[in-house]
Amino acid sequence: MKSIYKKILVLCAVLFFAQSLVADEALELREHFLKKIDEVILIVEDTTLSKDERNGNIVRSLTPMFDFELMAKLSLGNTWKELNAADRERFVRLYVERMKQSYSSKIDAYKDEKVEVKKIEQPQANRIAFFTDLVSKSEKLEIVYKFHKPKEKTASKDSWLVYDVEILGVSILKTDKAQFREFLRTKSITELMDALAKQS
Repeated sequence: MKSIYKKILVLCAVLFFAQSLVADEALELREHFLKKIDEVILIVEDTTLSKDERNGNIVRSLTPMFDFELMAKLSLGNTWKELNAADRERFVRLYVERMKQSYSSKIDAYKDEKVEVKKIEQPQANRIAFFTDLVSKSEKLEIVYKFHKPKEKTASKDSWLVYDVEILGVSILKTDKAQFREFLRTKSITELMDALAKQS
């Protein structure tokens, strides 16, 4: 019986240690996330920058934290498998440009909002979700940032990367996927990329 108790104690100790590591990693990611938000706010509030300079600096600051390549891939669903290497590269480039322009337009509406992390969930070892509020003087807007941890870290990227963002419960990734799927019902992937190119 003593040996059984010892094994249970050892197992509990291992689980506690593993949970502590997960908690520490989540807290480190939270600090890194808030630091990035502060960087963006400083850029936005720098009145010496032109709009293009501002948006370029913001994109450079946030790019290491976002997995645009995965987002582009997931947004196409099974159609991604049909693309050759050149078309995949082109689609990712167009998708990233689309994301940049969308973000830039939202920045134009910025008016002293603050970001507060209200809850952190980790449904899987390699998945973390930050539930945040974008707080202004008159309202709160819930935004959920979903991170994943790639098996292998890319030199120019963070260890944890955003692969989806939900605004008031609406997923950017799912919205893009639905729009692209509807487009591709009657048109080709080449036509989709040409349409995205015209928007850039």
